[in-house]
This record gives sequence, structure tokens and C-alpha cells, in this order.
Amino acid sequence: MGWFSDLFLGSKGKAKSKSLLGEEQQPLYNQMLAALSGQGAGGAFGQSADYYRDLLSNDSQTANMMMAPEMRRFNEEIIPGLSEQFAGMGSGGLSSSGFRNAGVSAGTDLSERLGAIRAQLRAQGAQGLSQMGQFGLKPFKENYYRQGSPGLLYGFAQGAGQGLAAMAGGGAG
Repeated sequence: MGWFSDLFLGSKGKAKSKSLLGEEQQPLYNQMLAALSGQGAGGAFGQSADYYRDLLSNDSQTANMMMAPEMRRFNEEIIPGLSEQFAGMGSGGLSSSGFRNAGVSAGTDLSERLGAIRAQLRAQGAQGLSQMGQFGLKPFKENYYRQGSPGLLYGFAQGAGQGLAAMAGGGAG
């Protein structure tokens, strides 16, 4: 029946939705949604999302790379420097409570610096994923209502009704 019945009987109105994205934008939008859905989506959005996820992970490669210089400095400069300082004090210098306290203090300082680096990277990861997510939540569709059509029979009936009314009005006068 379809279009034939719509022609004579009319059609109902319909709620519709159309994309606001251009033909070239739709694949990028789909890529972003895939990137936000999970690891390894590929493309620029996928790589960005994977990077931000890495910053948030407990075993972040980026965090490990950024903390490595601090660890190296601690192991190659701070501890040997303390050892040298306390070894110069004579026998018992390296086993003294002063050496232990200095080592604990240096370790605490290192831990705080590494914690600050880690916190900053996690904040960047959370912010990056949040911004990508906000973009993905923007409305890229427009809803509209398509008015139905009355059909030929409605128009015929309306015309006939007006004609009858005119005839009835004309005959009464």
C-alpha cells in the first residue's frame, strides 16, 4: 500500500533525526567514540585516549619514564653522597643513627617528588579523557517533526463540503 495510500488517504506526521556532521566528519566522530570505548582503537583519537589511560594506570609507562631520572639521581648522587659524608666520620659513621636518619629523610623526599609527578600525570590523564568524553557527549543530531499530508481524498472531501455548504447557503437566500 505505502505511497499509494499516503497519496489518497494522507500520511501521519513523523519525528525524525538527522546528523549535523558532514560526510567527512562522521568517520572522525566514529573514531572518537571507538577511542573512548576502549584501548587500542587506533587513529589520532585512539592514541590520545590510550595515552591518557596510561597516565591513569597503576603501571604507567610514561610515569615510569618521568620518574626514572629522579630514581637515577637518588641512586647515583644522593645515597653515594650521604655514604661519603658519613664514611668520613670514621668508624661507625655508616652504621650510625645519623646516617639512617639522613637516608630516611632522602627517601622521604624522593617519595614525595615521585608522588607529585604521579599525581600530576594522573590529573592530566583524567582531564584529557574528560575533555574527549565531553566532546563525545555534544549533540551532533537534530530532531525535527515532519508534518503529515492530508491526501487527495481529504482535499476532495473538503472541497465537496465547501461546495455543499455554498449550495445550501445559496438555496436558502
